[in-house]
Amino acid sequence: MSTSFHQIYNRYFDSLLLSRVPSDNAGERLEVPSSAGAGAVSRLVTPSGIEIVLSDHCFQAERLCRFRSDEAMVELSFCMQGGGEVDVSGETHELLPGNCSLHLMQGFEATFRYPSEQPIRTVAIGVPVALFEAYMSGGGAGPTRRASAGATFAGLLGERPFRMFRKSIDSRSSRLILQMLDCSYMSVMRHMYLEGKALELLAGSIETFLFGEGPSGSPASGLSRSDREKVREAEELLLGRMEAPPSLLELSRLVGLNDYKLKIGFKEQYGKSVFAYLRDRRLEKAWSLLQTGEISVSQASVMVGYANFSHFAETFRKQFGIRPSDIRRDNR
Repeated sequence: MSTSFHQIYNRYFDSLLLSRVPSDNAGERLEVPSSAGAGAVSRLVTPSGIEIVLSDHCFQAERLCRFRSDEAMVELSFCMQGGGEVDVSGETHELLPGNCSLHLMQGFEATFRYPSEQPIRTVAIGVPVALFEAYMSGGGAGPTRRASAGATFAGLLGERPFRMFRKSIDSRSSRLILQMLDCSYMSVMRHMYLEGKALELLAGSIETFLFGEGPSGSPASGLSRSDREKVREAEELLLGRMEAPPSLLELSRLVGLNDYKLKIGFKEQYGKSVFAYLRDRRLEKAWSLLQTGEISVSQASVMVGYANFSHFAETFRKQFGIRPSDIRRDNR
């Protein structure tokens, strides 16, 4: 991991002062020293050159890391828990839980700030620029081919050292991330499995970020930028009140958007109706709660807003193909 864009990750982890330890999965494991906190980072490079980084750690005191790099990279990042702040060449961005972001970078300086006593769980997928360009210039004809022809690394980045696209993590991405985190394969099979999931995540995110707009540059529904911000606000409110969500009309009133635009905009941005999306996120949270082995099925049911335990158990089984009680038993 000492050549090309992997140097970006090397400099980042070196500046965090993590300790390298041998890994059983033919990758690299970096641990937070016990004097500084707890947790670790796992990273591996697949045969195609993609780097996959799984982070789960917590610092005792506020952690600040700075580095610069001349290398170029495309990165897809998912923040499931925690947060912080990053300043990249003069632009400050907040690291937000529940968000997915696509980064393009080259010749930049970065400063990361992580708060104390805050668990951080992220998945990052680093993609070589050459591989990104190969995907974007793939064969075929028609509107998709014409769209991808303009989505070059240089064209998207322009004269800037850094560019970011961001959205909330959708239910499909959440499922793929859970599958990556639950991967039980070892060695070569682990590489194959994780790369397949990473490519699925990359394909869905690029479709949304780069090709999700109509030919005029506006979404097909005609919603304004302000309307789309209100839809994102509605999503945050919905997840913040997951155990007792507002009705569609109340949600519309809270964000200042009529219910028709909210329904159309939500389906456009998240691929599902408002409450189908809420159902998926409830079940995903329940899965995470049960994985700790410390929460009972009935407790998880109530915590994600299901008053009827039997209905919760059946909905969970249909969604994931496994009973919630099996998740808890396996992780106790």
